[in-house]
This record gives sequence, C-alpha cells and structure tokens, in this order.
Amino acid sequence: MTTSPARPKADTTLWQRLPWVILTLALCLLAGALFNSGQGKQPALEWYAQSGLQQLEWDNYLSWLRFNGQGEQARRLEQQLSQSDRHAYAAALFAHDFVADSDARARDFWTASQREQWKTLRSQVPAQLASSPLYRWGLTDQAPRPAHFFTAPLTGAPLWLTLLALALLVPLAAPLEQRIGHGKTLLVWIAGCLLAGGGYLLLAQPGQLPLHGAAPALLGLFGAAIASQKAALSLTLPGDNGKQLTLPAVTLWALPAALLGALSLQADPLLPTLCAGILALAGGALLVQILLPRESFGASSTEVTPVLTPTQQQELTRGWEALARLDGEAAANAFGNILESEPQQFDALTGQFTALQLAQEELAWQHLANTLFSHPADAPGQATQVSQCWKQFRQRSHTPIETQAGWQLVKTLTRAAEFQQAEALVEQLDDHESRKSAVRTLRQALEKEGLSHRAKALTR
Repeated sequence: MTTSPARPKADTTLWQRLPWVILTLALCLLAGALFNSGQGKQPALEWYAQSGLQQLEWDNYLSWLRFNGQGEQARRLEQQLSQSDRHAYAAALFAHDFVADSDARARDFWTASQREQWKTLRSQVPAQLASSPLYRWGLTDQAPRPAHFFTAPLTGAPLWLTLLALALLVPLAAPLEQRIGHGKTLLVWIAGCLLAGGGYLLLAQPGQLPLHGAAPALLGLFGAAIASQKAALSLTLPGDNGKQLTLPAVTLWALPAALLGALSLQADPLLPTLCAGILALAGGALLVQILLPRESFGASSTEVTPVLTPTQQQELTRGWEALARLDGEAAANAFGNILESEPQQFDALTGQFTALQLAQEELAWQHLANTLFSHPADAPGQATQVSQCWKQFRQRSHTPIETQAGWQLVKTLTRAAEFQQAEALVEQLDDHESRKSAVRTLRQALEKEGLSHRAKALTR
C-alpha cells in the first residue's frame, strides 16, 4: 500500500528550504554597499595632510624607511604621491614602529613646541580613523586586526559588483545550504572572510587601500557550493511548464571566474584583491570537503558496481550529450538501452530521471523514480544525487512513491544528511518490513548530530 497524498505535513515547506544564512548575509552586504560605500576621499588622510602632521613627520618617515633598509618602499610611496594618491599617507599613519622611534628621539629633530604639536596631533589619530569608512570598517595592511576581516565585506565596492556577486550565487545558495546545513554555511562564510583578508595581506603594500567589498569573501561560498556539487545541477526555468535546465558541475566554475573578471575591472589595488578572492575560493572548496557528511554512514552494501562495456559507455556518453542539448527523447533512448541490461546502473538511472522529465513522459518517469529511490545509493556521492532527484520529484509530482522505495529513500536521505526530508518521509509512509531498519538508521544519525530530541520524536 501507498500513503494518501493528502498529508501536507510530509512536504518540507518553502521557508524550510530557503537558504536563510545566505539570505541574511545578502541583506547585510547590500545594506553595507548602500549605506557604507567608503567611496571618495578618506577624511583621515585629508586630515593628515592638512593638520600639520604630514609636514612634521613625512620627510622623517621616508628617511626612517631608508635608514632601516626599506628604500624601495620609500620610493614607491613617493611615486604614489606624485600621482596624487594620498593613500600613501596611510603608511605613516599606521607605522607604529616609526611613531615609537620618533617619540624616543624627538629631541634630535624637533623643537620643544614641535614635539608638543606632534604629540597632540598623534593623540587625535584614533578619532580621525573612526571617521574614515574604509579605515574604520575595512582591513589595513598595517593593522590586520581579525575583527576587520569580518567587517571588510560590508564596506565599499560599487553596488553593481555586490549585486552581480549575489546574482551569480543565487543558483548555488539553496543547494549548498541544504547540503551542509545553516551552521556550516556560516562557518564557510567566516572562513572566506579570514582567507580573503589573509590573501590580501600577502601582496598588499603599505599605503594602499585596505581590503573592502563583498566579492572576495563571497568567493568562499562559491568554492564550497561548486566543490560539493558532485552531480549535475538542475534548475527549474520560469514558466508554467516547469522545464528543467541541467548544468554539469564542472561548468559551474564559470560563475566565480566571471566574478573574478568583474572584480578585476574595479579592484584597487588589483593583485592583492584578486589574491584575496582566489584564496577564499580555493579555501571554501577545500573546507567543504571536511564539512560534507560522511556518505558511508549506515551503508552496508559491499557490492562492486559492474563495469560498463564499451558499448554501454558509449550509450552513457550519448545520453549525457543529449541532455546537454536538452534533447530528452534521444537521452531517454540512450539511457534506456543501458537499463535494459543493467536495470540498477546508477548513472543511467539518474540520467534517465532527467531525460524522461524533458521528454514529458510522466508514467515512465514515475516508474523510473521508484526504481531510482529503491537503489541503495551507497557509493560516494550517490546519496546526494538521489536527494536532489527527490526534491525535483516532490516539486513536480503529486503521486506518492511506493512504500518499499520510500523506506529505502529514508536511508538514502539520511546518508545525504537531509534529515528534515527523511523525518518528513517517515511520517508520510505506510508500514513495511523495512520500516524498522530505516527508522533506526535515521535515529542513529540524528543522535550522532546531537539532535536527540528529534530522534526521540520519531514514531516507533
């Protein structure tokens, strides 16, 4: 028997599927771009040039650099000033060693009145920095306080760049947050901020603009989303027909590449900012490999997947090429040829699942879905692919799946760490001999994740 489709609580509601962490970050980043642009002249630098502090110490600072073996840096700062770039003054403004040395040897080059004037002006520096958007919220290469790593994305960068970064993240946001959870998504964001700040400091020179803008840190989320997307990404196109657009996982790397290209158009300085973005991108991709749930949890099958014959391999390739052309009929024929001899071949099953949707063969698609959901899916990456297919099935079909397939699907969703969906399915399915094993697997997984209250709430 199968359950009645009239049980609404079995379906995960829209608000549960939304990527709440990324949505909250997006609102904060947009607010930062709108209300804390950091554009234009920096008040602290203008004050340094006009207050008399620059006149007192700038030549001394350049001499101090040369005396300490930093003549090349002094030359770069002079070149910046010759190009009317007053950000060079930031090098002296944040030069704590120079300030300490000047305080100790002030009598060597300043009169008593000049010493008092210098000390008075230096005491005003913190208040002046607090009035400068980038130096207040962003990261300076001379003062890499960790707190600045997290506020730098909220400062500066053109609004169009922030909007572009968030728009490119849209197709990846929900799959990422559903796959690794809200807390781990936030952890990836924090890591992206730290890595972007560290990458910036690798190449930044004294006197350059501090790190600012959301794009470098957001690239950490791009790396995590794409590296965790083992299967092709299916997107529902706008319209009533609900057509699916399938994007192979490797093509998704074009999204961060486009963002890096856009970032290079306005980055100042260019190389440190690009280094920040690239390091965050790579770090996010590596971090998600640690955060991904273990696909082997609860798996008991040790069977080796049969090796495809050359002919079957050609059919599989032909099927995926047809899907790339959105030719559902040709893809269904190719995958069907494999399934005639290997009805449990996983790649052919997942390909046929998408192909029959494109071909709009509803009855065949329903039957194929039950076969796919009955698959053990215990090889690495397979559980995540099945969970994505299940989401598509729930969105498109109002026909319940077969009970036996449903209880196997509970195990598969558990291995994919889709606990909410697995719990909802437990409440939806009728009793079956495999029910006890599936519920036990889910309960153990919830207890392992520290969700004992949800494990106890499962019906027995």
